[in-house]
Amino acid sequence: MISLRQSLTARPATAPLWRYGDVWRTVGEVLAAAADFAGTLPSGRIALAFADDEALARAMLAAEGRCESVLLVPSSWNQALLERYLPIAGTELLVTDRADLTGPRVLRVGIGQVSATPAKPIEPGETRWIIPTSGTTGEPKLVEHSLATLARTVRTDQAKGRDLTWGLVYELARFAGLQVFFQAVLGGSRLAFVRREAGIEALAADLAAAGCNALSATPTLWRRLLMAPAADGLPLRLVTLGGEIADQAILTLLATRFPAARILHIYASTEAGVGFSVTDGRAGFPLSFLQEPPRGIELKVDLTGMLWVRPALVGQRFLGGAQALQSLDGWINTGDQVRLEQDRWIFLGRANGAINVGGNKVFPEEVEDCIRSVSGVRHVGVRARSNPLVGSLVEAFVQPDPAFDRTILKTAIVKSCRATLAPYKVPAVVTWVDDVPMNAAGKLVRA
Repeated sequence: MISLRQSLTARPATAPLWRYGDVWRTVGEVLAAAADFAGTLPSGRIALAFADDEALARAMLAAEGRCESVLLVPSSWNQALLERYLPIAGTELLVTDRADLTGPRVLRVGIGQVSATPAKPIEPGETRWIIPTSGTTGEPKLVEHSLATLARTVRTDQAKGRDLTWGLVYELARFAGLQVFFQAVLGGSRLAFVRREAGIEALAADLAAAGCNALSATPTLWRRLLMAPAADGLPLRLVTLGGEIADQAILTLLATRFPAARILHIYASTEAGVGFSVTDGRAGFPLSFLQEPPRGIELKVDLTGMLWVRPALVGQRFLGGAQALQSLDGWINTGDQVRLEQDRWIFLGRANGAINVGGNKVFPEEVEDCIRSVSGVRHVGVRARSNPLVGSLVEAFVQPDPAFDRTILKTAIVKSCRATLAPYKVPAVVTWVDDVPMNAAGKLVRA
């Protein structure tokens, strides 16, 4: 597969590549900065931990082909997590500009300024990329990939990609962020970095100012973005969703708000890579995918309703003694439960995220979907509340529209759930919150 730098050298050096703050960096500027920085890197196994995504992006370009492996460190990782996971990754050196990370194997650097010097040659070789899973429903694991397994479904037709400007609202050190980054770099598109820490309105304003017309986000993040007035200025032509279940309500809402956009629900994970995409605007995926699978992957559903995938290209693996990523015949357990409804497989949720109510399994996503349909609910999450009699009860934490009376709204929520769900799925507790928490991966936090 063509490398990231090879892909960039096929573009004009003066062409804009990415926007950071209010400044566009050209292809030539970025390549020169990466080449300069490469001279400071060893050829072994390193980790990259940077305070912002743009600095990490240039460090990645410098490390590609020079370093044997690169562990991408999420911004949320502290010293304790690093000391735990660096030995698992076999890391010899941590390269960082973060003052809070210390130790004998730390190389403290600053690559905040681009260089005007000519690009220097970088040693050839295939770098392995080590990415932590999000740990949403358990301890994070480290998954080692090649560029080929990470970018298996990336469209590399630069003639088509040059009209797109992708917005990066995911953290670059995460799998979803890498997908956007690779699509922009390998696909000939431009990229807009945003100020995630500044809040949703500033994020939407950054995207609009950059002329972002291609955007990928989780359903949770999309719901927040659509409430920001600046989102009305987005000239979106391509909308993708991933990381969480894309319910029919969010798919319909996006189609209504952005009628000129093509909308894709992408099924992917750090472990399996990108699996498949659904483009027909309906929740779930067609029954026909099992008999006529999408290009490059097979699907099956076992008797328990668990979805399994078998990619044609596999080179990734768990590190640190974790269980085998694949079965002996190449199948990967996704951990996602599905249910067949007529001609459609519908996602229920993560098997290890279900709430046990007196021996009955409750998927939080199903209850959230029901509550979300109630007028006056802005955001909702569902979690387990410990109970000595039945093990757990269902608790809904709801961000209400301020214009609605909370007593009336609570009554409407309970009434809707009782009319739609089994009794044990109806929330025993409804808690009001000012905001529904979201993690760095853009996913709803139910803990």
